[in-house]
Amino acid sequence: MEAITFLCPGCGAYLRYDGGREKWVCDYCDSEFTKEELEQRGAAVEDSSYEVSPGDSGEQGKLEFEFQENITEQEEDAHLRAYHCPSCGAEIITDDVTAATFCVFCQNPTVLPQKFSGKYHPSAVVPFETDKKQAQEAFLKLCEGKKLLPDGFTEEQRLEKITGIYVPFWLFDCSADFDYHATGEIHTIWSDSRFHYTKIDLFHIHRAGTMDFAQIPLDASEKMQDDLMDALEPFDFSKAQPFDIRYLSGYLAEKYTYEPKDLYERMTNRISPGVQRQAGQNSGRYHSVHSIRCDTKFKSEKQDYLLLPVWMLMSRYKDQNYLFAMNGQTGKIVGQLPIDSGKSVKWFFLIFLISLVITGILAFLVGGVLL
Repeated sequence: MEAITFLCPGCGAYLRYDGGREKWVCDYCDSEFTKEELEQRGAAVEDSSYEVSPGDSGEQGKLEFEFQENITEQEEDAHLRAYHCPSCGAEIITDDVTAATFCVFCQNPTVLPQKFSGKYHPSAVVPFETDKKQAQEAFLKLCEGKKLLPDGFTEEQRLEKITGIYVPFWLFDCSADFDYHATGEIHTIWSDSRFHYTKIDLFHIHRAGTMDFAQIPLDASEKMQDDLMDALEPFDFSKAQPFDIRYLSGYLAEKYTYEPKDLYERMTNRISPGVQRQAGQNSGRYHSVHSIRCDTKFKSEKQDYLLLPVWMLMSRYKDQNYLFAMNGQTGKIVGQLPIDSGKSVKWFFLIFLISLVITGILAFLVGGVLL
């Protein structure tokens, strides 16, 4: 497998894309290059590498023979791939969906362009506009004031693990043919000297039509939490750029694992409440609306595949995973934070004692006044 690293035309060190400056930068000689300058001067070096599978070496073949009944382990090995780092020569193992990664020994960013060839070639990429420092500051702000966080949760070593990832998404264009039925009530109330009267007029509400939706984003990676990726929206797709492998330099990136057909039901479930809500608008003339039924037929003939920027940090605490994510374009953050059970107990008793003391003082003062 061919691996590519983009090198600085000035000093030969690796380049990374800086979304804030919209340039490729070298952290060693502080050079900056635009896309046009890279095309003129050249910045790519190729290295022939290979894929790893069980049995590549004699020892691996022996292990496979002796433990042939361990199907789960063999299946996992079948998804592993390896390449040689063009900078230090180390062998780096990744899974079969990773298309841009780092060498853990020299931090050299490497892109595997074959992963984005053919049907896996994205139509566009939304570049990062925030950097790692901003992501670290956002994480610290999210943790700020959280007294029940475990000790050391915001230590520098953890902050360094925040990683920029280009997450695969499908953008759906969709039309929805709806047939909306409901019952509306209008109440008329009056009274005379003897009785109060209420008149209820019932109306059948029927609306039908077609709604068009454009660029509905759904993450296409089985590794990502769907609700977390949805919470990162919106992205500004007007800033999307035609896909260029160089944007991936300095970040992790993955190809999609879900086809559009795999996400169709999720897309319709996401749109349905909006269709019903929009169809039921302008019902304010009724005092109440009930017996709502909205039959909708969806059709999507266009889906675009693109990569969106996300800063992520996965932390593990007491056998549970906690995920922090930040929109790499807008800086919007979402996250899950752990609670230290020991601190929780201490705070509970502290608050209980304080409340008990305050209650005793108030009781004494009130009793003294009454006496």
